[in-house]
Parts: sequence; C-alpha cells; structure tokens
Amino acid sequence: MKLLHTSDWHLGRVFNQQSLLDDQAHILKQIIDYAKEHNVDAVIVAGDIYDRALPSADAVGLLDRTLTGLIRELSIPVVMISGNHDGAQRLGFGSELLKHSGLHLSTSFEQLLQPVQLKANFGQVNIWGIPYCDPENVNDYFKVKTTDHQSAQEHVTGVLKAHIADNFDASVAHVVVSHSFIAGANTSESERPLSIGGAECVDANLFKDFDYTALGHLHQAQFRGYDHVRYSGSPLKYSFSEVKQKKSVTLVTIADDKSVTTELLPLRAIREVRVLEGKFDDLLAQGKEDTAADDYLQIKLTDKEAILDPLARLRVVYPNILDLTKVTLERDATTTRRTREQLGRQPIEVINDFYKEMTQESLSDEQTQLLTEIVNELNKAADDA
Repeated sequence: MKLLHTSDWHLGRVFNQQSLLDDQAHILKQIIDYAKEHNVDAVIVAGDIYDRALPSADAVGLLDRTLTGLIRELSIPVVMISGNHDGAQRLGFGSELLKHSGLHLSTSFEQLLQPVQLKANFGQVNIWGIPYCDPENVNDYFKVKTTDHQSAQEHVTGVLKAHIADNFDASVAHVVVSHSFIAGANTSESERPLSIGGAECVDANLFKDFDYTALGHLHQAQFRGYDHVRYSGSPLKYSFSEVKQKKSVTLVTIADDKSVTTELLPLRAIREVRVLEGKFDDLLAQGKEDTAADDYLQIKLTDKEAILDPLARLRVVYPNILDLTKVTLERDATTTRRTREQLGRQPIEVINDFYKEMTQESLSDEQTQLLTEIVNELNKAADDA
C-alpha cells in the first residue's frame, strides 16, 4: 500500500506582491508525476489547500485541473482535509457527491467517523480525516467546552480513537490526517498561528497509536515524537525564512505486516528563493553573470553610504527582487532602556551612539567637529527665537 502525503498547497498565494500560481502549477505537475511513477493508492493533502477562505478563480481552476489529472486521468483517489487557511464550508461543497468520483473531502466533524477505505494485501487501510479544529466549531458540534486549539484537537482525536477501539479489527491499518501544530516542531514565518500564545500546541503522543499520521500546517518536512508522526511540508517556499528548507512530498509505504516506511521525494521549483547580501556594486556585477538571476530574491545591502534608487537598478539584472533592505538600518530587537542619565547626555554623544549602532564605527574627529557646530547653531537659533 502506497500513499503520497502532501500538505499546505496554499493555492493562490501571493509572496510580497508576486503571484505564485505559475510556480504552483509547475510543482503540482511534479506531484502528479510522482503519483503516477510510484503507482500510489491515494494522494493525501493535509489541509491549507487554498491560501485564503475566498480563493481566486484562477486558484480554483488550478485545483480543478490538478484533481482531474489525479482522479480522472490516473484513477488515483485524493483525500483532503480543510486547514486554518481554508473556508471549510466552501471547500466541502458537494463532498457527498464527489466522493463517488474519488475525491474525499473532510471539512466537517460529521465526516469524522467515515474513513476512506482502501483494500490492502493484509486487509484494509482506513484513512481518517480530522479537519482543522477551530474551538468554536468543536464546541458547537460536540457540545463541549474547549478553550483553545490544543484542547479542541485533543477532544476530537479522543473521539476518533475511542471509535476505533470500539470497532477494533486487527486486519485494518489506521492512517489519520490532521492539521495541527505539534509541540517542539520547527516553524516558518509564512505559517499563520492557530491561536494566541502556546495554546495551539498539541502533544505528539496524541497520534502515537495510529499506524501513520499525515500532518499539515508546518512548512518544513519533519517528524515529531515518533517517526510515523510526520509533516510533509509545503511544496514551495513561501517566505524567506524557508530559504534553507528542501521541499518534498512524502511517499508512505505500508507493508503487509503493517510496518511503515517513508521516503522524501524532492520537488524542484521554477525559481528558487534566495537571500543575497553584499555591496551594491558587487551584487550588480554578480547579477550579470548569475545563471539563476530569475530567482525570487531578498537583497541585503551592506553599503554605508546612500545609493540612488538601488531597487530599480538591481532589478535590471535581478528582475524578481521581492524585498530589499539595508543591513546598517536593521535595528537590534533588544533596545537599550532609556534612563534619566542617558536622556541627560549631550546631543553629540547621543548622535555618536546612533551612528555607531548603524555603522559599527564611531564618528571621526572631523564629523564630530562638524556636528558639534551644527548643534550649537541650532541651539543658538532656538535661544534667539
């Protein structure tokens, strides 16, 4: 039994005003090719299919083409759950009709105890979908009082585990699909928090009894607590914090003895996401020779002097610069506490501290003399006013 575990497609994503639809179409084609190459029995998408609750028409069209390629052309069923970015009701429209064609959408708790059943040599694989557990929706459906994502997820998963225990069958392997934040996992800037503070975290032990847990929400491929409790990660880099991540999908193989092995299948984007740092002139010269100049870039300039229109000039060689900053203007997150003693210092001392923080150098004697004269003139003008 082979499953292809994916998540966090975020169709319709805009990265610093840059639409990623073409990039997403390219990467989804690779997912379809992997599904065909490895003759998988199902494709799993563990939430955040769209990037927003009201997706664009182009994003909906891309999903339609992808599902057509998998289900109609390859006869591979697809199991999807809603994530915190998705509009669950809209995503789940027609789910009862669509499941007969091979598209299985878990977007409401009414479907929690209705697994997708796949035949296997050892008997059967049940794939259970747990849609994103918004506490308000959990409370309304189950008539309980959960206070945060953690307690909501624990309640819903507990209901599912109790149901499996009451109907235990040794010939069945159980796969659960969930959109959750496991405590201790590695995060990225592009992930929207599930709740305020740490109340979004759930314990990996919650999923240890399943044969495999296909997680979504975090964009870096990883396992937490147990090797079979895994995030597939997003198929593309959606922020500059993901620069060092290697994107992939996870091929899950369930053997006849119900043991599970996984393999990461690499994905190759049209354009990479990179961060370049250096002096303006050096980067301009480098760009003329860069064979990957079309990549999505964050540029960090280390020049201390002012530069006229650096973004437009750099875009001549690097057309897809999505962010440009000056390293000398990046302030330390830990600010110095302003005491009465500090506020009572001479203006030239304050200016020197600011200059040193920005440039890592102190004012020269010439600069100090010039600034002292300017400050004195300003003070005199204020006194004469």
